[in-house]
Amino acid sequence: MIYGIGVDATEIARIAKALRNPRFLPRLFTEEEAQSIGNGPESIRRWAARFAAKEALIKACGGIRQSRWTDIEIIRQVHQEPMVRVRGPLGQWIEQNHLKIWLSFTHEQHYAIAMVVLEKGSA
Repeated sequence: MIYGIGVDATEIARIAKALRNPRFLPRLFTEEEAQSIGNGPESIRRWAARFAAKEALIKACGGIRQSRWTDIEIIRQVHQEPMVRVRGPLGQWIEQNHLKIWLSFTHEQHYAIAMVVLEKGSA
């Protein structure tokens, strides 16, 4: 059964500007996320897609629930679907409610878009 749905569109230029602030990355992303994104020409789009995915997850959950942005970790494994780890109070809430996270994201020239579906499993 679907418990929640969240969608977010993030302007890539906005994330490019935010990346100039040295406090932006460590406040929103983990070191493991940084390693999975890398430094290539597509990295800004990848940052924007991860940001959109975190926003979409928060929307699907109805809020961040006293967690930090870094409690949500989105790792893109090579040739595999994105892996989502959620820690802190939000992670506990997801676990207590037996929710499975389905995530899809993409990026084009100007926007990164993410969609999250929360599926309620049996207890």
